[in-house]
Amino acid sequence: SSTSDWARAFALQRREMAIAAYSAAADAATKYLAERVLVDGWASEHDDVAFYFKAPMAFIEAGAREDAERALARAARYVDRGGEGSGNGAYAGIFQHYPLMWMCWAATRLDQGDLAEKCYRNLWAYVEPTRCAGIVERPWSEEADVAASCEADLFATAEVLKVAMLLGRSEVAQRAAATLREALSANSEHKTAGLVFLRWHARCEGSSAPQLIRKDDVFHCITQSTPGQLYFLLAFPVMALLEFASGGYGASEAEVGASRAAAMEMLAFLKGCSGVFESPMAHKVGRAAAMAGDADTAKKIAQYLVSLQQASGGFQEDPEAMDCVDQTAEIAVWLRQIAKDLSGQ
Repeated sequence: SSTSDWARAFALQRREMAIAAYSAAADAATKYLAERVLVDGWASEHDDVAFYFKAPMAFIEAGAREDAERALARAARYVDRGGEGSGNGAYAGIFQHYPLMWMCWAATRLDQGDLAEKCYRNLWAYVEPTRCAGIVERPWSEEADVAASCEADLFATAEVLKVAMLLGRSEVAQRAAATLREALSANSEHKTAGLVFLRWHARCEGSSAPQLIRKDDVFHCITQSTPGQLYFLLAFPVMALLEFASGGYGASEAEVGASRAAAMEMLAFLKGCSGVFESPMAHKVGRAAAMAGDADTAKKIAQYLVSLQQASGGFQEDPEAMDCVDQTAEIAVWLRQIAKDLSGQ
């Protein structure tokens, strides 16, 4: 009917306008980054991995390969220490391996195989090898007293899955995906109470289910009823499982189905979190939703992110703050990828 044709045309026009808005915001963000991380004088005064490790992917997504190569060369100075010594406490302490995942991603996209492999090797120091679980706060060690205190983590294990997929390590990818599914499954009853625990004891005997660490601080738990949670800690595992479920990593049909189901279940949990649609910490939720074909959720979050952008092109009030440079690079990446996902739907 003409009414449904009109509705379809209107919906298409709205989608095109949204995509154009995300692309324009990402363009402004990329210009903001170029005025900083690509300028030698600026870079000589800003010696911290947090300024650089996401920028290469922002330039790659913008189609600016030469700029991406220059930015990656700056970031790669930190490849042997990751986040150690950063002014960002999370990168310096809990997630020292996180910069390595972003550098590995950019290096893979830029055909810099040696650098990608080096990132992978350095990240592997934080992996419990039996289950391919990512460890937080310290490298993994087989020494009994160290191993007993090591905490495995959903976000860190998603990093392992991501780099394994980037470098075609199918067996590692399968194991990391299985570990994510097991840890999410162990949360089933907690989820009905509005909680997801993010960590478990890394030293697991035999094939026992992960023993969750039941602490309620923001790095150990997502609490649905409390706004201001670190939603990305659960959203990145959703993204990694959805990518794994898209196939090509030697996974069986059952593994693919289980991975997608686990991801969709956790995405539904995130959508039920209080304040998730008005949080700068939900950028990865937007991208996860776009990957899952949930355009409404993706657009809600992307539009909120666009509303945060300042005249500088950055997404925080102080354009010179480390966190502004870091988050602007990341948001630019997700806005471009959300726009691509929506274009294909």
